[in-house]
Amino acid sequence: MKQLVVIALMVSTLSISASGQYSQRQIGDCAVFTIPFPGSFPGDSITFAVVASKGELTKRKPVFLFRQGSLPIPLFTISPKTRRHALTELPRTCYDHEADQYSIMIAKPGVPLIVEDTYLDTLFGSRDKPLPTMYPATYLAHNYLDYYVAQTNTVLTFVLKQPWADTRRVVLAGGSEGYHVAIKTAYSNKRVTHLIASSGGLEGRLQSIIRTERAKGITGEYTQAEAQRSVEALQQEWAAICRDSLNVTAVAGDPNRTTYSFSHGLNKDYLLALSIPICIIYGTADVGSTSNDILPLEFARRGKTNLTVKAYPDHDHTYHKLTYDTAGKVTGKVYNGIAVEHDYFEWLRQH
Repeated sequence: MKQLVVIALMVSTLSISASGQYSQRQIGDCAVFTIPFPGSFPGDSITFAVVASKGELTKRKPVFLFRQGSLPIPLFTISPKTRRHALTELPRTCYDHEADQYSIMIAKPGVPLIVEDTYLDTLFGSRDKPLPTMYPATYLAHNYLDYYVAQTNTVLTFVLKQPWADTRRVVLAGGSEGYHVAIKTAYSNKRVTHLIASSGGLEGRLQSIIRTERAKGITGEYTQAEAQRSVEALQQEWAAICRDSLNVTAVAGDPNRTTYSFSHGLNKDYLLALSIPICIIYGTADVGSTSNDILPLEFARRGKTNLTVKAYPDHDHTYHKLTYDTAGKVTGKVYNGIAVEHDYFEWLRQH
């Protein structure tokens, strides 16, 4: 526990110099930068990691920036066996492409930079009853869509000025919460050349939750009456959020501003405005994400051919392939995320 506290305090070790310039250090196989973030919160900064061994940032390569999902998940975890640092949520297949690209991830605001694996066990194990100590006030105040979009654009502006970045190919990818961040960033940043958006609801966060609750009345998990009550409760919750949509206070979990910002309903318009290659991927057992089913219709209506949609039957939100009994209940699951990653890297190769 004492070691965990020491590691958690490392969130403050990457600081901006008095002149406002960036700082750089090496953590494991990553070059870690902290850069100023003007125009956001006073004194704010952004920390991000580039997968690159020490001295490697002399080679010019394309950029692959991945925006992670929700929760205050630290950027790095330490393996209990090897004691090596690893990026907590970077798709594993990115490491197979180190010779071809620089993979980049951005730290969540106000969250410890490096933790032991046990920290994640506690975080994930308490999702139903979030622990306030794992949801710092800084994280709650900064945890909304436009903040993350501005973060991503600021990192891209910095990275694309570096001699090691090949500006001709800038891939932006995101999963779950990162689906929304990646889409809006690509819409707002003309330097993005490819977009991959995964496991997100086209309609928005709360809309996806409502869609999921309604489906439970169809599959038999709820009665139709139970599903209706659940939907109505969510509709009432949304009305309350809208009455105080900028509120960033919460005992734990997401405050109003977070939910409101990720439930905007504009993803379809953002995607239709793009002319770059777009890859949308999701599992069909992730009911909220099946709203992406309509995208091919909307693109075809406008004569647009820059969209690829890949739906994985019986796969859930994190690409576990589910098996069912004769009554339709889930009896098992097997992780298939690596195959999904291989598929979108093959898509990148073709585009």
